Amino acid sequence: MEKLEFAIWWKEFIKSHKDDKDGGIEAIKHLKNIVSEFNTEKKTSFIDQLILNDKPEIASELIELYGSKSQKEFIRNQLLECIKRNDYNMLSFSFLKTVINTYQEDDYNLLKLYYDKQPLFNRVIPTELFDIDKNLFLFAFQKMIIQYPENDIYEYDGLLYLTNRLDILEFLIDNLDNKYACQIQKFCKVKSSHSYINRDDWKQKLLSLAEKTRI
Repeated sequence: MEKLEFAIWWKEFIKSHKDDKDGGIEAIKHLKNIVSEFNTEKKTSFIDQLILNDKPEIASELIELYGSKSQKEFIRNQLLECIKRNDYNMLSFSFLKTVINTYQEDDYNLLKLYYDKQPLFNRVIPTELFDIDKNLFLFAFQKMIIQYPENDIYEYDGLLYLTNRLDILEFLIDNLDNKYACQIQKFCKVKSSHSYINRDDWKQKLLSLAEKTRI
């Protein structure tokens, strides 16, 4: 796909989503469906055009699904540059998620560097990081939770995504310092009555975690 052809196509694509009110979620979903129909060469070319046209965040999402080896390496280099510049914004977080979702063993040091250097907490620690390395997830979570307003963890829904991973919540209760383990237990108790929790067995499991006794 040539640059001019891409520019015309992209203008029409954006126009077709101009009335969306979801922050671009439907547009990205649509784009992924479109690109899924391309052959390998065209997928690579399309992603390259996104990069050349200064749309690295969108490119990052597609690279997770269809990226070539060199495109995945590009994302890793971009994340490293963000760390060097101390840029911990939504773009760097997008690169981080792509590295996590396309993880290879030699990516560990890059992920560790990100969480070592990140000065401010990010309320979302990708649960996929837990599946890669539990201790690194714990390190990132500890760094985040100590910067949380204490009551915010119960009243704010930013950590509600963790209720999908009861194994992570149990791990945190077992491994965080007592103060923060208790906060997670209270979180489980409070969120068990949230409208998002619409199954009785799910609610009961959260309550069981809230009452868990540490050995």
